[in-house]
Amino acid sequence: MELLRDMNEVLSYLREGEVVTCNGKDLFVLKGEKVWRYAEGTRFPMGLKDFTELYMKNRFYLYEESVEIDETKDEAYYRYYRK
Repeated sequence: MELLRDMNEVLSYLREGEVVTCNGKDLFVLKGEKVWRYAEGTRFPMGLKDFTELYMKNRFYLYEESVEIDETKDEAYYRYYRK
C-alpha cells in the first residue's frame, strides 16, 4: 500500500474514485459529497469538512486489493479422481 503524504492528497484520490485506508481494515470511499467509512461490518457517512477535521492527523494509504490464489489448493480441488 502506498502512503499518502497529506489530507489534500487523500481528498484528491477520493475524488478520483479511489479507496483509501488507515490500517488496511477500514475503508474510506467518496460518494457524492459524503465520505463513507466502512469498518468491522459498519458504515457511516460524514461530510468532507467533518472527515478532514476528524482524520487530519491520521496516516492514510491507497487501498490496493490483492487476491492471492493458492494453486496447490486449486489443483487438489479440481483434480479428477476415478474410482
